[in-house]
Amino acid sequence: MKIDCEIVQDLIPSYLEELCSDASRRCVEEHIAECEECRTFVKSCREVGFSAKAMEEKQLDGLRKLKTKIKLQMMVCYGLMLAVLLLGTYNFTANSSLIEPRWYYVLFAVALAATYAATMQQASKPLAGKKRKLLFLLSIVSIVYGITMYSVVMGATMQDNVPFGLEAAKVGPFLHTQTGIAFAIEIAVFGYAMVRYIKKDEMCRSLLLVNLTGIFLILAHTSLLGSLSDFETYLRNFSEITAVMVGISVISGLVMWGLERRKQFD
Repeated sequence: MKIDCEIVQDLIPSYLEELCSDASRRCVEEHIAECEECRTFVKSCREVGFSAKAMEEKQLDGLRKLKTKIKLQMMVCYGLMLAVLLLGTYNFTANSSLIEPRWYYVLFAVALAATYAATMQQASKPLAGKKRKLLFLLSIVSIVYGITMYSVVMGATMQDNVPFGLEAAKVGPFLHTQTGIAFAIEIAVFGYAMVRYIKKDEMCRSLLLVNLTGIFLILAHTSLLGSLSDFETYLRNFSEITAVMVGISVISGLVMWGLERRKQFD
């Protein structure tokens, strides 16, 4: 008995998925052996099916790669926060400096590169305006405060005119306390900004740039204080460290801005 083509074509999807009965399978195979139209239909169904599967596999592979990338970014973010926190804790609690002050130039550049790499995926929204302004203000104030305290106290000490009624022996502990406060503010801002990016997908790279500048300035200055030999050498090295760190920050900011502009045009 000749089966109508429409009936066979209704069975073909189940036939291709191997879901039909043996009787239906034989019926379809006998029909397409004789019918050119239905053979063409089977061929087109197979091509569409394979294309859909290939597309689905490609999408799943893309999702897996994206998830891996996000996990890596999160690991870099958390690792960077932990490294900075541990380094700062050591600097402010140990009696000796772990790292020579000028090594912070390299560490600062590495931290900036790691931060940019970890946040290179476009955030869905910028950090809220009021929060961003407040965090910028806190970060900049702590940087200015730290530099000012070092400059005023050490400069006055060179002239045998220690400010704030301090004794010469208490200058170091006093500066450690003041810069410790500034460092705590910078760490809090950095941690908050990173967590907002990880949890809420909110990002402000310029804030992180300023924030990391403050963190590594304070770390380098504290390390320099720990290796203090004489006031004149200290102030000269202090000025050099400040100028170089700010220079690295400015150059990095321009590079990041250029990369962002390039991504927009690509």
